[in-house]
Amino acid sequence: MLYTQVKCTSREVINNDLVRFPLSVKNYNELRRVNRYPPIILIVVVVPKKVEEWLQQSEVSLCLQHCGYWLSLAGAVATENQDNITVSIPRKNMFTAEALEIIMQKILQGEGL
Repeated sequence: MLYTQVKCTSREVINNDLVRFPLSVKNYNELRRVNRYPPIILIVVVVPKKVEEWLQQSEVSLCLQHCGYWLSLAGAVATENQDNITVSIPRKNMFTAEALEIIMQKILQGEGL
């Protein structure tokens, strides 16, 4: 089992090799707890600015524009910020079917994410 906290943004959050996303301190603290079962990850879905460009659908396919990125914050350091903290997600952490399979295998084997 895996819990997720999913956020969606059309802001310019991608630069170089990172997705930099502002997260509330309350959510950050929930996500950074260690030894949590089930584990929880953050997923940030980046979408186009225009809502009508988010999705293309036909009888043959369903295509979502851009993609999601995932991050485990378990064990992350505490922050003294009061409202928000910007987290950095490596762009290589695309949330794909293959990534989900790897994450679930790690959970099954008791490994950290």
